[in-house]
Amino acid sequence: MTRVTSRLDLAALRRVRLTFVINRWMEEAVARAAGPSRVVFALPGVDTDHFRPGRYAEDGYILSVGRFSDPRKDVRTLFRAYALLRRAGTDAPKLVLAGLTMPAREDWEFAESLGVTQHVETRRGVSPEELARLYRGACLFALSSVEEGLGLPVLEAMATGLPVVSTRCGGPETVVVDGETGYLTPVADAEAMAEKVRALVADAGARAAMGERARRIAEKQFSLETAGRVIVEKYDELLSGVG
Repeated sequence: MTRVTSRLDLAALRRVRLTFVINRWMEEAVARAAGPSRVVFALPGVDTDHFRPGRYAEDGYILSVGRFSDPRKDVRTLFRAYALLRRAGTDAPKLVLAGLTMPAREDWEFAESLGVTQHVETRRGVSPEELARLYRGACLFALSSVEEGLGLPVLEAMATGLPVVSTRCGGPETVVVDGETGYLTPVADAEAMAEKVRALVADAGARAAMGERARRIAEKQFSLETAGRVIVEKYDELLSGVG
């Protein structure tokens, strides 16, 4: 079915006047299929007034946000990385998972086998207000996905002034500047993720500086105003050519 739908996708891309994409690898793929003049990179935007920094929580927790029942979120890699962090002798903060769904029973059993469940807290189905507070209470954000079209929680974390440690799973590579606003690690590499998280946990100054840079990028590149302007301007161009 993937081969069939891929052919349909390509046929559709060649017929439309413009395609909006939300990450750079998709921009390159559409440009190859339909031509660079028919593709526009346009982030969906984040409410940077709602997701805003507070006083940076140097003693905050590690936060991850997502639908953890989805296998693509690869929560086991996150659990493995967290277990390695604790075994390294680091005074590791707790891990907080927030989202619409929590890990499957089998994934919790895996976490139990690693001996970390007593250090993991969950927040299921939180309100937008509570979610914003959870971001402000964290010291860093972690994402262990194997596939992300963009990763909206990454944008929300950056808007809140958090450094991000994410796998190179597609979308996050578009917005996270490796070594500047956080770190990018190989997919399913718990050791690499644990090492980057450990380095940030050990250096509050680096965490805060990365978070400040992340916030500046969020305001400049993917606030609702900035993101909306790109989309509206392109729609104006398209509609001005309609008879």
